[in-house]
Amino acid sequence: FCDIKMDGLACALVYEDGMLMQAVTRGDSRVGEDVTMNVRTIQNVPLRLRENNDYAHFLRGRTEIRGEIVMYKKDFETLNATREAAGLSLFKNPRNLAAGTIRQLDPSLVAARPLHFLGYDIIRDTPEDIPTIAYGYAAIAALGIATSRQTQAVRGVDEIVEYIEHLGKIREGLAFNTDGAVVKLNDRARFAQLGVVGK
Repeated sequence: FCDIKMDGLACALVYEDGMLMQAVTRGDSRVGEDVTMNVRTIQNVPLRLRENNDYAHFLRGRTEIRGEIVMYKKDFETLNATREAAGLSLFKNPRNLAAGTIRQLDPSLVAARPLHFLGYDIIRDTPEDIPTIAYGYAAIAALGIATSRQTQAVRGVDEIVEYIEHLGKIREGLAFNTDGAVVKLNDRARFAQLGVVGK
């Protein structure tokens, strides 16, 4: 399962019985920063997951949706143009601005900036709820979470290379910045058997 790697701030949304309860950053990969109040102000983050008969089990118990908080390139350029006209210093890049904004103490400042959450993975306490990465991705979209819409299930190395070459051709025209591609074994049980390394 291939996906584009978005250049944003990694964030996990935790829903209990379909209601948003917590949002945390990746932090040091063990302990993240609670940014719930700020993430609740991002307009495309649903405070309640969308009802969907095909994925109703995700509306019961704990459902974690992982993704990236990004600022679209056009919004970043507009914001910097406004700052330049006002004689203020310019922001360096959308990723740093998104990360700095989410860590602000004032949620009203966060609400005033055009941030977007784009999901890429879904986690449940019962792994059998999500047999494949592709199934989880479909569930994310069905539950009302925006995605990159740049995914593809492929077979073999040649199709992986084709996917990556395709991304190379379209990435400049995407709304958000990217910094690579992600290739995962689609079968989640086999994915888990392989284990996780540091890099």
